[in-house]
Amino acid sequence: MFSRLLSLIPLLILLGGCGQVITKPTPTPFSPAPTATPDRFTPAPSPTVTPTATPLPATPNPSPTPTPEPTPIIHTLQAGDTLIGLARRYGITVQAIQEANGITDPRGLLAGQQIIIPLDPEARLGAGGEPTPEPTPPPIRIGPLAFSDQADGLWAFGRAILSEGEPLEHVVVQVDLLDADGAMVASVQAPLLQDMLLPREDAGFFVVRFTPRPPSFDRYQSRVVNANPAHTAFHHRELAVRHVLIQDAGESVYLLSGEVTNVGKDPTYETAVIVALLDEQGQVTGLRKVATTPPDIQPGETAFFSVELIPIHLPFADYRLLAEGHRNLTPDE
Repeated sequence: MFSRLLSLIPLLILLGGCGQVITKPTPTPFSPAPTATPDRFTPAPSPTVTPTATPLPATPNPSPTPTPEPTPIIHTLQAGDTLIGLARRYGITVQAIQEANGITDPRGLLAGQQIIIPLDPEARLGAGGEPTPEPTPPPIRIGPLAFSDQADGLWAFGRAILSEGEPLEHVVVQVDLLDADGAMVASVQAPLLQDMLLPREDAGFFVVRFTPRPPSFDRYQSRVVNANPAHTAFHHRELAVRHVLIQDAGESVYLLSGEVTNVGKDPTYETAVIVALLDEQGQVTGLRKVATTPPDIQPGETAFFSVELIPIHLPFADYRLLAEGHRNLTPDE
């Protein structure tokens, strides 16, 4: 029982705070196509899992957000990746990638290998071939974090909102824990669960884990340490989430399943669904990202998803769904 709980806990996303009271679950998908009204709750046999998630008694106060600094991205090479394509995607020079990773012969790169994507001003390439100046930090607001002390570390869950501007990708958030004197106790970074963040999108969920657990801290500060203009042609959002079914499996376990239909003109690859449970105040009480089956969907075809969540507290009153995938780019893109 306890081992199964530990396997589920790293995938839970929890967020506390105040918001509008919602009386019953109503799907509010992020994808541009409409989402069908969820089927009624269907009880399922109770599993043997007993949730033990215990939130901290109080959420520490945030500290003033410092000025973001460029932080490298770790990119895992996929089949078909090239240094030229990565340089174009991240807006940097091929030379910068080679120097950051000591690459002398790109032909030796392998799928699954991790390389550093430098994001310092000298690495960026402007339209005229000259490095671009340090960009203005994007207008991203990070809401209050919710903390949960678990057996495998201290978890913090939050949401980043892009108030205006162009879509962003590779958004990375850093959370610092501070003591009463303002000294840093611990610090960790994590990307958003979604690949692309749109302006005014009710999403931007992220989770960070501090391990080993810090003995104590007085307050925290959060900031965005990286965000790149999105290469929108690479992202596939023309996906409709339909026929969502919520099952109360007992022991505070909920099963969410449904269908994802590709309503666009292009195939989508590496398709995934982000599922967030919200409490009556509209705050996140559970969160997971799960791949569809199959992960690649042709235009007009449908894939399926299913996910288990254990909310940090009950009842949950609403949920959010976001389906996204990737496109294969043409040489002109």
